[in-house]
Parts: sequence; C-alpha cells; structure tokens
Amino acid sequence: MILLRRYLLYLIAVILIAVAFTYASAKLYEEFAFIKNDNWQILPSPGDKNRDIYTRAAVAMRGTFALAKPEAAYFHAFNDIEELELQGNCNYHLFGNDIESRWWSITVYNEDGYLVENNEKIYALNSETIDFNIDGGFDIFLTNDNNFISKVADKNWMRTPSDESFSVALRIYLPGEEYFSKLKRVDLPVIEKLECGDE
Repeated sequence: MILLRRYLLYLIAVILIAVAFTYASAKLYEEFAFIKNDNWQILPSPGDKNRDIYTRAAVAMRGTFALAKPEAAYFHAFNDIEELELQGNCNYHLFGNDIESRWWSITVYNEDGYLVENNEKIYALNSETIDFNIDGGFDIFLTNDNNFISKVADKNWMRTPSDESFSVALRIYLPGEEYFSKLKRVDLPVIEKLECGDE
C-alpha cells in the first residue's frame, strides 16, 4: 500500500511538471523561438522536421503546413517601427526595397488571424502585382479610412480592420540559403504610422 501511494505521488508530480512545462512553453515560446528584425519577427525554420519544442509550439499557435528553409521565410509584424501595436484606426506607410527572392507577398490579417474583409477584394500585394518606384523600391499604404484611400487609390494600398489591432505577414519564397544566416540583419520593409483617426 505504501509503495502504491509512493508511485501515485510520483505520477502526480510528473503530471504537474509536464503541465507546468507546457504552460511555460506556451507563454514563453516567442522569447525563445522567434528572431527579431526591427518591427518584424520570424521563426527561422517552422517547417523543419527537426525543429525544437518552442518552434513546434509557435507553429501550433500560428498555423500549420509551413515550408522549411531555404524554401520560405515567414515574417510577421504586430507593431510599427516605434514598437506600437498596429491599430485599424491608424494609417500606415509600409515601404522598402524589392526583396531578392523567387517571389514574395505582403498580407494583412485581423486580430483573429483572418484576412480583412473588403469590397475591393485586395487581400495581398506581391512581387508581381505591386507597382514599384523608379528606384526599385515600393510604398504600400495600410488604412481603413475611406478619405485616405481616395488620396492613395492610384498607389499600392490594403485595407486594415476598423477599430481593432492587426498584423502584417511578409512571405518570402526561395530567398537563398545564405539569407537564413543573417535574419536579424536582412533589409526588410519599414512600417511607419502616419496618423490615427482619434488624433
């Protein structure tokens, strides 16, 4: 009976440790799994079959079917360059240079992780559909303000959700093996807040 009680205590201790570790992993996975580059963050290789437990947790939280490096790099931004949360009541200017890769795209998601509903049916801009500047760079305006949209209607723009936070995803396909050795330093677009509706 004493032996059975001892094994039962061991079993309870193991379960408590496993639950605590799982909870801590879910809360802290971003600190360990992601690499930061200004206002962007990235999982170095979410589709790698040998990925660590924190990367597995991050993929489970954010989505599945990710490709392994060097096939794709997935960057996400939840904040602007000033580290302020992206808000739907504000207008933003996303600008940068063409990204050396086979193909890339920029998409806006609402706070639940879904595409932003819009009558224009503009859900993403990519390296084939975007209008580049003369110098090879590009400008994209992120907004939900119809007056602002009328000013930038002939430019690159995407609608953001109204009155809630949102995120921006930058997907880069076949950027090259060496790209992944400098994820903290690669040249990525900047997201700059222009103005907010309540200012």
